Amino acid sequence: MRLLLTGCALFALSLPVLAGPAVTPSSQIETDLLPASLLQISETEAFSRYVILVDKEQRKLSVFERNGEQIQKITEYPADIGKMGGNKTKRDDHKTPEGIYFLQERLSQPKIPFSLYGALAFTTNYPNLFDKRENKTGSGIWLHAIPDSVPLTRGSRGCVVVRNDVIKKLADYIKLGETPILIFDHVNYVSKPEHDKRRQDLSRFVESWRQAWENQDIEKYQTFYDEGFKAPGFNYKSWMSHKKNLKSKYEYIKVHLSQPYIVQHNDQLLVKTLQRYESDKHVDYGVKTIYALKSGDTYKIIREEWAPFSQQEVAAAIARENSMTASSQKTQ
Repeated sequence: MRLLLTGCALFALSLPVLAGPAVTPSSQIETDLLPASLLQISETEAFSRYVILVDKEQRKLSVFERNGEQIQKITEYPADIGKMGGNKTKRDDHKTPEGIYFLQERLSQPKIPFSLYGALAFTTNYPNLFDKRENKTGSGIWLHAIPDSVPLTRGSRGCVVVRNDVIKKLADYIKLGETPILIFDHVNYVSKPEHDKRRQDLSRFVESWRQAWENQDIEKYQTFYDEGFKAPGFNYKSWMSHKKNLKSKYEYIKVHLSQPYIVQHNDQLLVKTLQRYESDKHVDYGVKTIYALKSGDTYKIIREEWAPFSQQEVAAAIARENSMTASSQKTQ
């Protein structure tokens, strides 16, 4: 099957070539502080243990790794971005989008021409759910390389671009469909205490939502949702009716969650976790993804997605999370 190439071609400008190897952080701030929007990388093995951050202003790509409940930067590289500044909103505006994306597919020769994309490329899911909600258009936003003879500063049509040796190193950090790439105009950093507070606040948000669901407290449960909420086959009104109907049928439900991914982008929030759902009539195992938007001093869920997943992996992840929670409570 022939592949239709929709990735970014590049613009030729007479600019110097930037070096490819990892660079030392440009300021002491970045070595002491943590990215404000990357709050938690799940320890669940089903997900990626790495997250890629792109700072368009600094023209840098960084890789972060989980370390227990904390995160740490493990490497950083120069990167090229769209020829035009600002956030992508429409097709052919030559801007790099800003948001929470996932690396979906790996492409190499002969599917892609080396002269345009270097040795390797990874597609993203732009436009994501948040983008579609804002009616953004366009496609073919990739993370890819360029030949060593091509300047890294000439500007792409919207893709994030790195050197050939770098894309090969990044491949080791990428789990297709699972590794996030967070693209910012500027990455903000906060102190560790502030980072911990933000993570704990959002963890409490997720736990409060879980408890309301498990307790079948529909009145409280619906306060977590935006009136524009949608899920496959549901809108806000039909979703709440569905939950009320289940409450009348089930004597009890139990909702078990693994340690989630928690990432933000401005007012956008994405939470991804493994979930075991149990009632007196039904048990299932899957991946739950929650999309939410900031509303005042809290968040409102605009969409939920669920996909079936291995019973063994979900059970193991939740058992590990319960063990960690119990251990933490003993030491408090």
